[in-house]
Amino acid sequence: MSLDVLIPHYRDLEGFRQSIASIGDQTWTGDIRIVVVDDGSPEREFRRVRAILADQPLPFVLERNPENRGRPFTRNRLLDSIDSDYVAWLDAGDVWYPEKLKLQFEHINRLRYLGEDVSRIWVTCNYDWQREGARCYQVDQVVDCDQLKELFLGKELRCYLWTLLGHASTFRAIGPFDEQLPRLQDVDYFLRFVRAGGIITKPPYRRALCRYHKSDLGRCAHEIRQCNKTLFQKYRSSIE
Repeated sequence: MSLDVLIPHYRDLEGFRQSIASIGDQTWTGDIRIVVVDDGSPEREFRRVRAILADQPLPFVLERNPENRGRPFTRNRLLDSIDSDYVAWLDAGDVWYPEKLKLQFEHINRLRYLGEDVSRIWVTCNYDWQREGARCYQVDQVVDCDQLKELFLGKELRCYLWTLLGHASTFRAIGPFDEQLPRLQDVDYFLRFVRAGGIITKPPYRRALCRYHKSDLGRCAHEIRQCNKTLFQKYRSSIE
């Protein structure tokens, strides 16, 4: 089996370095290709992104937006670059623990053996939440629930792409990210997946398989409020 790891990057070289290192530390032995789209970082930083990728052994593809276009546009370029059987996402600054892919692929193989249609499945995982200046703690994804409802609530089941592993066809079927959502476009993406009959599952292990580095740097309350308003309008019937 082959896997594309899709990474959007913008001006976070140290975080990017940590993310790339965590891919190289994976114990899964399948074919991994790293696909990066840089969202208009300055030329000097872009050269350093290329150097980081060139300094690791995995094959990679590096593309660049001539100017900063935002996360959803960049993620859509990544979707267009998929060329492997499976897809996983990783944001610069977040890290996978060594057994993440191995345990998620084992779970997919188990479901396939049981007759499940893996083209309808996303495999998430528990993760560690690391906010700047605070203690790290584990967050458990609850998948045995009304998934649409829990995605709206954002408490027991959260919409984080970097936790996922799925067949490439599941991501192609959903279509592009909504470029009218500079924030929360991954929430919209998860909701579309579940409303179309997709199922989110996870390996039967309690431990976290990745770590999220949470920062409010660059977050705009007005922008987030507007994106929430857009989501409420798009999914009013489901919410009601």
